[in-house]
Amino acid sequence: MRRMMKLVRLAIAACAAATLAACAGFGGPRVITFSEADIAKALARQVPVERRLLEVFDVHLGVPSVKLLPETNRLASEFDLSVGDRLSGRDWRAHLALDYALRYDDVDSAIHLSEVRVRRMQTDTDAPSRQADRIAPFVAERLLEGATLYRFKPEDLRTAQGLGVKPAAVTVTSRGVEVTLASTQ
Repeated sequence: MRRMMKLVRLAIAACAAATLAACAGFGGPRVITFSEADIAKALARQVPVERRLLEVFDVHLGVPSVKLLPETNRLASEFDLSVGDRLSGRDWRAHLALDYALRYDDVDSAIHLSEVRVRRMQTDTDAPSRQADRIAPFVAERLLEGATLYRFKPEDLRTAQGLGVKPAAVTVTSRGVEVTLASTQ
């Protein structure tokens, strides 16, 4: 997950720097927009992800797809998930569809996933249905809730502050994920 987020951070930083420069030169728009394709490319470079959760589950996340859900101000993703249960020795795979909101946290100058919800799960193995139905949403939601999608660099924040703006609201629109730059005054 961390590798996936690093590339997203790089893409957002490049776009943020270019947009901030444009704002400084022209007094232009106070919104940074990242397209669905930009986000998908960045995420694709950061996976697969392997992580141990609760010292019980070995989790592997595959390459996610990304879809904008502007009507609900959310993003949707689908990906393959495999989980090894270290206690029972059983392994199972699933395909998960989930959606989530994004929020900007001024305290740590970062954009985080929030309100992660698994919407659909299809298991590909003979895992007991009830067990898989309980574990997969729990694992995915716990793994992704609060994950940092992007942390603004201190130098980017200083540049923005010099322009009299700072990151504020994060909104999903039909154009992409938009970060509003609010006035610092």
